[in-house]
Amino acid sequence: MRFGRKTKVVLLVLLALIAGGAIGLRAYWRWKFPYGCSHCCIIGMRSALESYADDHGGRYPAGGATPEASLSLLCKGEYADAYALSGMTVPPEKTEALLKAGLALGPDSCGWHYVEGLTKADDRKIGVLWCKAPLGHNGDRTRDGGRQVVFVDGDIEWIAGDAWSAFVDEQHRLLAEREPRALVGAPLVTACIVLPDGTRVDRLDCMCTVNEVSKGPGFSSSGTSSGGADLVWYHAPCQDGYVTRTISFSNLVSEPVTVTFTNGLPDLTNVVFTMRSVQ
Repeated sequence: MRFGRKTKVVLLVLLALIAGGAIGLRAYWRWKFPYGCSHCCIIGMRSALESYADDHGGRYPAGGATPEASLSLLCKGEYADAYALSGMTVPPEKTEALLKAGLALGPDSCGWHYVEGLTKADDRKIGVLWCKAPLGHNGDRTRDGGRQVVFVDGDIEWIAGDAWSAFVDEQHRLLAEREPRALVGAPLVTACIVLPDGTRVDRLDCMCTVNEVSKGPGFSSSGTSSGGADLVWYHAPCQDGYVTRTISFSNLVSEPVTVTFTNGLPDLTNVVFTMRSVQ
């Protein structure tokens, strides 16, 4: 099939546009995802850190040669894998190769900025983990230059780019003002459960229901939650007032336990949930 001169020109123009569009799309993709698209979710890292702390006396991973090496303890304990530890700025293959070889992770082999040495008793406004670059959920460049931050006790917040400098300054201040209880990860209130046969347990791994009533100056609330029961309180649920909790699971229910707080300090530091059978 022969094409006329005009047709050839049109075809050449179309090919040039397609090629230019492909180049432009590729350039945009590289700009939008400077380290490549990633599904290394910070939510998964939050869960891993919280689980590790729950199993290690309220302490987040620590003791490695670098903060990144300490963070890799999550992998050794099977709380997270190499892909999760690589973050959104490091090729997963690089992180995995180092871990398989038994070598410590460093700043260039882990995409997370990790604040080592924190405990669940620390101020909840202290950040534990965030991406080393201002990237979004899928490794994309963010519009405002912000990023997500995991805070002590598991909250995740978005810190906008124009607020980042102030956030970093506040983190330096909070870290310099850590309290002695936070340094060692000491709980504010600990609890245990006494079963009908007299057995005492300090951890409840089964599903349960917690009924809670709290009251203080200017507030009053009540609610029910299902899941696991946290028998360790690292922070006061209120500055002044009281909290009454009842735990139930299987065919057992506890006697109500009340803790009163004054200026954030409890009147009891050890409480007992005594269980009885419900017919």
